[in-house]
Amino acid sequence: MKRAFTLIELLVVIAIIAILAAILFPVFAQAKEAAKKTSDLSNQKNIVTSSMIYMGDSDDMFPRHVYRYVNPDGEPFTWRDALMPYVKNGQGRSATGSTFAKGGIWESPGKTGFRHSYASNRNLLPGYCHWNGNWVCDSDDNGNVIPGVLVVPSASATELDAPALTTLIHNSRAVTPTVAANERWLAMFAEGAWWWYGGAQFPPVLTGPTSHEKWDYDSTEATIGSRGEPQVIARYRYAIGTNAGFADGHAKFIKKGAYNWCQYQYVKGRNTDTTNGAFNDDSWLFTPGNACAAFAR
Repeated sequence: MKRAFTLIELLVVIAIIAILAAILFPVFAQAKEAAKKTSDLSNQKNIVTSSMIYMGDSDDMFPRHVYRYVNPDGEPFTWRDALMPYVKNGQGRSATGSTFAKGGIWESPGKTGFRHSYASNRNLLPGYCHWNGNWVCDSDDNGNVIPGVLVVPSASATELDAPALTTLIHNSRAVTPTVAANERWLAMFAEGAWWWYGGAQFPPVLTGPTSHEKWDYDSTEATIGSRGEPQVIARYRYAIGTNAGFADGHAKFIKKGAYNWCQYQYVKGRNTDTTNGAFNDDSWLFTPGNACAAFAR
C-alpha cells in the first residue's frame, strides 16, 4: 500500500524550497549583474580601441565631443559617429535614412535603450561650446567659425602626461530626450571641470556622500536642478562601481569611492572652461593642502 505525504512533510519540503530560493535568487542576480558588467567593459574596450585607430588616421588627435556640423538631415555629428567607421557595430537610421551610431556597443547593458550611456571626457574631447560664465560657442549652425571666440581643439595623444590614468569614457547617466527627434543631440559628455566631481561646492570633496556620488542615480534633471548636475558624472551601476575606458586603450572596473576627478578626469595643461577669455588653470588643486595634492604628478 502506497503511503501519501503528510501535511507536515509537505510543509517541510515547501520550507526547504523557500530557503533554497532565498539563498539562490541573490546569487542569480549577482551573476546577471556580473555578466552585464563584463559585457559593458567589453563595449568600452572596443570603443577606446576604435579611438586608437581613429587617431592613427587623424594625426594622433582625439575626435571632438560634438561638431557644429549640420548634415542634410539637420542632425549633429558626435564623437560616436566619428568612431563608427572603425567599429561597424551599432548603427541607427534617421527618418531620412542617414546612419548614426546607435545600439550595439554604444548601448550599455546596464542601461539599455540609450545611445548616450557612455560619456566622453570633455577635457579630451571638447565640443564646440565652452563655459565662460555662460556657454560660448565657437561656430554657427552651419559650422562656420565665429571670429573672436576661443576654439578648444581636441587633445592629442602625444600631449597627455598620463594616458593610462586618464579616462576617455565612463558609464554615464542615461537621459530620455523630451522629443524623440532630439536623441542625436544628446551626445553626452563626462564633465571636465572639478566643480561637479567635487560635489558642486568649495572646497571640493571628491569622494564620499557629499561628492559627485550624491548624484549617483538616473533621475530626471528637474529632480536635482536645471544645470545638468546628474548627467555629467560617473554612474555606479555594477557592484557599486563603474566601468571606464582609458586614453591608452585599456578599460577597467573602478569601485565607488575610488573614482575621483584628480586621477581620472584631469588632463595636465588642458581645460575647457574659461574666465575672462582665458582658459582656466586647474594645477593649483594639486598643490599642498588642496583637494588633489595626493595625486600630484
